[in-house]
Amino acid sequence: MNFNLVFVLYSCLLGLIVGALASLFLALSNLLIHVTWTTIPEQLDTPFYPFWICLFGGLLIGLFQTYIGDYPRTMHQTLEEFKTTGRVAYEGAVVKNTVAALLVLTFGASLGPEAALISILGGLMTWAGDRMTWTLQKKKELLDLGIGAMLSTIFYAPLIGVSEALEDGVNRTNFKRKSIKVLLYALTTACGIFAFTTLNRLFPHEILFSISTPNVNWTVEVMYFLLPAVMIGTGFGYLFVMFGRWTDAVARKYPHPLGLALAAGAILGLFGSMSSYFLFSGEQKILEFSRIAFDQSVFFLISIAVGKAFLTHVCFSFGWRGGKIFPAVFSSTAMAFALASVFPYTPGLLVAVSVAASCTVILKQPFVTATLLLFLFPLQFFPFILVVAWLIHQGATRLTNHTTRTT
Repeated sequence: MNFNLVFVLYSCLLGLIVGALASLFLALSNLLIHVTWTTIPEQLDTPFYPFWICLFGGLLIGLFQTYIGDYPRTMHQTLEEFKTTGRVAYEGAVVKNTVAALLVLTFGASLGPEAALISILGGLMTWAGDRMTWTLQKKKELLDLGIGAMLSTIFYAPLIGVSEALEDGVNRTNFKRKSIKVLLYALTTACGIFAFTTLNRLFPHEILFSISTPNVNWTVEVMYFLLPAVMIGTGFGYLFVMFGRWTDAVARKYPHPLGLALAAGAILGLFGSMSSYFLFSGEQKILEFSRIAFDQSVFFLISIAVGKAFLTHVCFSFGWRGGKIFPAVFSSTAMAFALASVFPYTPGLLVAVSVAASCTVILKQPFVTATLLLFLFPLQFFPFILVVAWLIHQGATRLTNHTTRTT
């Protein structure tokens, strides 16, 4: 990245736009959710309301998928489109992505807003680039900065963008380039968080993406359970990934958008009728859940963990498109609390390392995982989180390389 004053100013402006866009989108989404899940039920006396409203959402999403297209675009699709064509379609696509994402989020999908927001951001960035005659390299650099700022903003994790810049490693030949990139990420993210928090004050909102952990009372016994916690977290991470493969296979076998969307709505509604923790991405419920987790049975905690992981992929594969990061953290946390409730030795640390192991397997980016969890857990747990994330990633990389060589 070329460090010059004009580009720095563009980066700061981009951060402000990203923060404002995220805040306005989430405010509109929360308003629609409140109307659908609070205002309307208060006026109706309908048994199994979650089932019927999710089924109705499946109908709308299925019709949208059938007659308008495969929206909202995922983060992978957005990046792949940009990599292939040097741009992200915006003519009509921004509106389609927005409407489709709002439908998915409003009707309770176990998915987050990040994928839709990044597809919307990519379209707006391409639109701006076309009018300002940016070079392809400048478009790529600004899109990278915008994505980093967006992730940092909506996950309340300011260092995600910086960690994205460092994932590929730093050596002598690229040290200067990486340093400039990290600085620009930091500036863009700071502007994004400023705009996001400023606008959020104008709208009623709950505390987002926070976990309540028990007081840190260090015990020697916890050392005996760190390895089991890491192993359980790793196993759950692979189960989360496996669910995605299974549901993708079903969706490929029955490629009927309306039928798949209705099926996802029915399944989501059935689970939602049993517990509200199965609904939505989990960022607004994870604090509440963590406060009552130790009062619940182990069976309940495991059911929430496995059920939410399963629902996330049912929704995604069957046409209810969105982000998987929020529900991945929520379901991993539920599984970790199940472990910590059985072995209550410094339980916060057991939860932290288990979630770190699971999310590293799911995200495949150790530094991003560590920075994502940095402000979710007490700071004294961060060295353990970072080491676990790095070790899990190294183990997975070696296993992959060994499998490739043997085949």
